[in-house]
Amino acid sequence: MVNASLNWASIVGLVLALLGLVSIPTSIANIYFLLNRRADNTSRIILLVIYKGILGILRTVGCLLAGGILFFQGWRLDPILQFGQFLTVSLLILESAGTIFSDFSDWNKRKSN
Repeated sequence: MVNASLNWASIVGLVLALLGLVSIPTSIANIYFLLNRRADNTSRIILLVIYKGILGILRTVGCLLAGGILFFQGWRLDPILQFGQFLTVSLLILESAGTIFSDFSDWNKRKSN
């Protein structure tokens, strides 16, 4: 039985799934900026690109799975747990947004020079 009602957990699940979908192009852009910034292809850079790629894949899959679970099963959570999930996802989004904006501003500075 699938019951999807609109509550805090289902809204947070939708936001988390959207974050997982947004993380695909941001991960690709992060790898692209990393490879364009470096002129050398040493083993350190190659390992860093592999690490960023695996991290992007895991972030995407993890956010999509967790968002789906929260959307379809969040109605079972009591209000305190729903609020806890809301706080956790909100802090995750704030943490991700800060690093995305700093990477983008660094890229703009390098591009203008």
